Amino acid sequence: MTSRKPDDDIPAAGERASLEQLVRWRRDVRRFKRDPVPEALVEELLRLADLAPSVGNSQPWRIVNVGDADLRAKLARNFEAARTRAGEGYSGDRADLYGRLKLAGLDAAPVHLAIFCDHGVLQGHGLGRHTMPETLDHSCACMVTVLWLAAREAGLGLGWVSIVDPSEVAKMLGVPPDWKFVGYLLLGWPEEEHLDPELERHGWQPRTAFETRYFTAGVSPLGREAKSPRPAEENGAGKVTLVGAGPGDPELLTLKALYALQSADAVLFDDLVAKPILDLIRPGARLIDVGKRGYRKSCKQPDINAQMVALAREGLNVVRLKSGDPLIFGRAGEEIEACEDAGIAISVVPGVTSAQGAAANLKVSLTNRDHARRLQFITAHDRHGTLPKDIDWSAVADSAATTVVYMPKRTLSELTQIALVHGLDPKTPAIAVANATRPDERVFISTIGAIAAVLDAAHPEGPVLVMIGEALRYATARDAAKQGRDIAVAHGVLPEKS
Repeated sequence: MTSRKPDDDIPAAGERASLEQLVRWRRDVRRFKRDPVPEALVEELLRLADLAPSVGNSQPWRIVNVGDADLRAKLARNFEAARTRAGEGYSGDRADLYGRLKLAGLDAAPVHLAIFCDHGVLQGHGLGRHTMPETLDHSCACMVTVLWLAAREAGLGLGWVSIVDPSEVAKMLGVPPDWKFVGYLLLGWPEEEHLDPELERHGWQPRTAFETRYFTAGVSPLGREAKSPRPAEENGAGKVTLVGAGPGDPELLTLKALYALQSADAVLFDDLVAKPILDLIRPGARLIDVGKRGYRKSCKQPDINAQMVALAREGLNVVRLKSGDPLIFGRAGEEIEACEDAGIAISVVPGVTSAQGAAANLKVSLTNRDHARRLQFITAHDRHGTLPKDIDWSAVADSAATTVVYMPKRTLSELTQIALVHGLDPKTPAIAVANATRPDERVFISTIGAIAAVLDAAHPEGPVLVMIGEALRYATARDAAKQGRDIAVAHGVLPEKS
């Protein structure tokens, strides 16, 4: 049964619904009538929802009523872009079904509500969330559930839109930085009623038995025989592991990374991954060069995401191999999101960062307690290959900080000039390292005022990073201590001995 009939267990007009009826009829509504909802009724429902329980009585939810037509149009475009990106992770019949599903009612719903969780909330004095800060988010979910049930009792439907870019939504609405986006809710009179969820009705995913989610402690191992299989396993899909290959020296590879490479069925690797590391991959595994390399022709990120998901859907154990650590300027977030959206199990194996490898070879402490109070990593180019506009230049100019600049080749001159304008001493030590930890590693010891010219003259091949800060003052290049000292003295980095 998919549509409401007169003999369905639904209360008659004027008859109050039971809690069970409300829960059973609480469905994610995506098809709305355009009839307006009285403002007084909306306020009544929101005030009911505001009575929801919250950790420490913190009431962290923040509700933004989006009535402006231009904002709604921008949010609709954001949804369509996110929907398209998510759709690229599916193939075959699943992709066709995804394309037919109506996943939002943005065009017709008369009421749009953006829900945020205020992570800076002072109310509640932190009670109950010192050990579990995520309970703030859970509290917001409780509020949405109360709103959902209250709307259902009033004959209204509510839809929760999650296929949007949270950061873009927050930016569009101009909310404070402590507000975390929870969801975009649509409220209105439902165009049609159904006993079963649309995703189940159209064959996307059926509900499973309650017993698969209920356990008794001490009777049997939890999460095994009785546990419902994950959607990925149910579809015969494999898994994805993001693996950090480190800066290049294969001996810096972690044991966990090595195990992942030796059990992989397919490996998608970047150009910057050193060949000796590729030689450690299990014989017979499919090797796919996805060529992520700055300023050069590369595979597009959505294509990599789609290929990664498609291979996992074939039931393969997929490794996405990245230079350094995948979570540091490695676009890991986009790949994790693609897998999660597709229902593919994903895990991450961290790697030694290029900064760590370079510092180790230089035998220099990046956090020398006599010179550094902070270590910061920044990127020297944004999505468009230009110097990011939002760099905190006061932090870069801080004499008590060590700054490591990733991917600086094209923008280093601009970066150093701006840093000097913001007060960074031009004699601050700066070291550029190309191909850190590899046999062809090259080290350039200079100052922040001259490092761009030194690097431009040398024009080194391969990945480069630049380290800046007083903690580097006594660093010398491996196997070139004399040369390093001479350069440092020439630039006034080290005092000449009397």
